[in-house]
Amino acid sequence: MKIPRLPLTASPSSVGLTFQDISFNSRVDHVSLKGWFLPATSDSVILIVNGGFQNRVDPLADTLDLSRDLVQKGYNVLLFDLRGRGESSGAGRSLSNIDKDIGGAVDYLNSRGYLDTKIGIIGFCSGAASACIFSSENNVGALVLDGCFTSVSGMVHNQAATRGIPQPAVDVFLPAVQLAARVFYSYQPLNPIDVVNRIQCPIFFIHEQDDDLVLTKDDIALKNKAGDPSDLFWQVNDTTHSRAYPTHPAEYVSRIDDFFRAALRPTTPARPSIP
Repeated sequence: MKIPRLPLTASPSSVGLTFQDISFNSRVDHVSLKGWFLPATSDSVILIVNGGFQNRVDPLADTLDLSRDLVQKGYNVLLFDLRGRGESSGAGRSLSNIDKDIGGAVDYLNSRGYLDTKIGIIGFCSGAASACIFSSENNVGALVLDGCFTSVSGMVHNQAATRGIPQPAVDVFLPAVQLAARVFYSYQPLNPIDVVNRIQCPIFFIHEQDDDLVLTKDDIALKNKAGDPSDLFWQVNDTTHSRAYPTHPAEYVSRIDDFFRAALRPTTPARPSIP
């Protein structure tokens, strides 16, 4: 459950970007969160949610170079540290305080005049799961889920398999681990597969072909459960978990640019409501 606090290793100036140091409070509990606002020319803004133990400077997904490319396409970008990461206050916890932290970022963007329908979110790995869960309960304009797992238990099984731990062994210990997380950290697991059909905005699912943490069938299951045939799915060849952009930068940016341009225009119809 605990997230180590990794230092920021670069800034937008290292990729030639103008930026503003910003801070805002999380929803409800008002934890101070830090970030960078990268201005551009459009009335749309992209919020990036990092995964794993990373902060706003995520070298695995290369969030800084991706932000530069998005700004060059005209999108404003918000990069921020979830609580307990980078320069944000609080204690970092896996898949916790999702609505509070992402909600605080969305509230900050609203305060700058951005409508919910003009806010796009890109999430990576656990950040994708968090963005999925948040968007199932809140209005946003568009959602890119890069390497989103279906369930916490499924992710644990996949991680164990990469370490040579057989599934029966995981099944023996997982209930005790989940109980400990609930007792000591008040953690209540919420799985993307259980809520993705509540999302009202367009979704772009991205899966890396050689990802051993999130399987192809997992992301296909998410798209099928979402239930909207207009949602997009892209399996990216010859790359691993969260590495689609660093491996295929031009195609990645072109595809998400096309998606956001279509999804964030004012006339975009709402997804059908699914109970």
